[in-house]
Amino acid sequence: MVYKLSSPELTWQDNGAPNSRQFGDIYFDTQSGIEETDYVFIQQNNLTERWKNLPGSCFTIAETGFGTGLNFLCAWDAWLKSGPLDATLHFLSVEKYPLSVDMLKTALKMWPELSALSDELIANYPVICHGLHRISLNQGKVQLTLWFGEASEGFATLNAHVDAWFLDGFAPSKNPEMWSESLFKEILRLSDTGTTLSTFTAAGIVRRGLQSTGFAIKKVKGFGQKREMLKGILEKQPDSFHQRMSEGLPWLSVRSNTPPPKKVLIIGAGLAGSHCAWQLASRGILVDVWEEKKEIADGASGNPQGMIYPKLASHDTPLNRFYLAGYLYTNRFLKSIDSTNTFWNDCGLIQKPITDLESNRFKKIIADEIYPQDVLRQNKNNNELFLPLSGWVKPKDLCKHLLDHSKIQLHLNKPLKKLESLGNQSWKVYSNESIEEFSHVILCQAYDSGLADTFLDLPRKAIRGQVSSLPLNEDVLLDKVICHEGYVSPPIDEKGSKHLHFGSTYSLNDTDENVRFTDHQKNLQKLEKLIPNQNWQNKANDCAGRVSFRCTAPDYTPIVGPIFEQETLNECYAKLSKNAKWKSDKTAQPLSGLFINICHGSKGLVSTPLSACYLTSLILNEASPFERQIERALHPARFTIRRLKRR
Repeated sequence: MVYKLSSPELTWQDNGAPNSRQFGDIYFDTQSGIEETDYVFIQQNNLTERWKNLPGSCFTIAETGFGTGLNFLCAWDAWLKSGPLDATLHFLSVEKYPLSVDMLKTALKMWPELSALSDELIANYPVICHGLHRISLNQGKVQLTLWFGEASEGFATLNAHVDAWFLDGFAPSKNPEMWSESLFKEILRLSDTGTTLSTFTAAGIVRRGLQSTGFAIKKVKGFGQKREMLKGILEKQPDSFHQRMSEGLPWLSVRSNTPPPKKVLIIGAGLAGSHCAWQLASRGILVDVWEEKKEIADGASGNPQGMIYPKLASHDTPLNRFYLAGYLYTNRFLKSIDSTNTFWNDCGLIQKPITDLESNRFKKIIADEIYPQDVLRQNKNNNELFLPLSGWVKPKDLCKHLLDHSKIQLHLNKPLKKLESLGNQSWKVYSNESIEEFSHVILCQAYDSGLADTFLDLPRKAIRGQVSSLPLNEDVLLDKVICHEGYVSPPIDEKGSKHLHFGSTYSLNDTDENVRFTDHQKNLQKLEKLIPNQNWQNKANDCAGRVSFRCTAPDYTPIVGPIFEQETLNECYAKLSKNAKWKSDKTAQPLSGLFINICHGSKGLVSTPLSACYLTSLILNEASPFERQIERALHPARFTIRRLKRR
């Protein structure tokens, strides 16, 4: 369940250093905190030497206890001095009692030599909310993934390969709950042969716990006056990476034997495709984008104004956690690329209940304090919710900004005609004018992604939506997005005058591409409930509009991830048709380098940014920004597996 996190109980020394009242322990040595981190974690994991001969393009460190972020900042600083210029440092950390931004600022003033890095961390620090948070730093060369919550629970959610462990946190004698058997098991699951670890403590509970999982542990001299500490290495990992991540559900594996990306092709220049292109390009990867139409964002992504609207639930599901994570990430991401609010505005959103049942759900959300106040709170009207991180976006302008990158080549009027695997971890791709070769392909053309069906059956449907636009002759007092049966966003300037955008209709089994007067009337009826007493129905003749088709899956969950071959799934996992609870270690590999990112429906502004980050992590073989349950909920193979189980 999404739950309210407890704030750390701190006392502050005269020099600004924090102490924990909960655990009666210090966060760092105020005289030599940086030197201690360097000795205990950087040196004992032999990081500088290992980085000189880094075999891949990414090095991953995992830490227990983010605290003030000092260990992370020291690792980042060491990486800048010794890490390969063309590689990425990925740092994973967990924290049950996360510090607020103000606490972080105060604590890190102790270390002026790290101020440039700490300022960037503070500027990108996430809202304090339970779950995974992905932060990109140092122009993408440093990736930070934070889990706010219990340590073992956080590591259990991860899909990652860890190269080195910083086992920090408060001393085992003061915080024995963290140093649990479940934590040691997760450390083993996320480690491979050669993974190292180090920890300030030499306590028996830690030594025995790590040895029981297979780590070779030895005592070495501790830092300063401390007599001993522990370091270790995993000499042999008994299970493969796929076995450790899938845990008996290999049909929902997301890692394939994908080659290092040379040039990636993205099909579709809407929100999904534009975000994928930007994420990859920002990591230094060459990207081609093919769009079959004459303009970018010409489908459902092309509405003049869209809303950031996650519609958070009162109960826990992987889908709700997906939208919560996407909502928080989208807000941080838009701030980072458009700090002046050129094409977006985080004005907030008011959600009005439609039925008594929904009103009761709102009351439960507020009463149970499921979400922190910074994410969702009660509006002034007791029956309404207010989402302060929401707002509106000009989707087409956002796509233009994302695609305006030196590593991205955009091709309009260029449809995908055929995909052919070359069998050497690359793809031959046919358009109406050329045949080209790419190491990776991502299909992002929403409902028109029929070529994916030649590999894997992906059920989806199109839902017609008409939005309306009305020029305003007088001011409308509206400074927030409002949602009820429909929605309306604050007026924006278009061609020298204010326009109000609202809607939208929701029509199943309707393929009419024409704007309909009757749909304007329906949208105006919804607008009357949002902004009453304005005689909106008399203005139907003044409305302009736009029709597009939302691409959705039968379970109303996006389809994001690697593509398998249908026959391979059917053959490998046929036993599911006889025993739906059957588990297996047999891994069917996804098609190397082929991915899909569709069916975001009306929530694309919330879901596509983090989904693009996720696909980038798969292509680069880096730690995932999604919990494993979320990966499985989005997985393209889920429909085939469900059909097998129903048999």
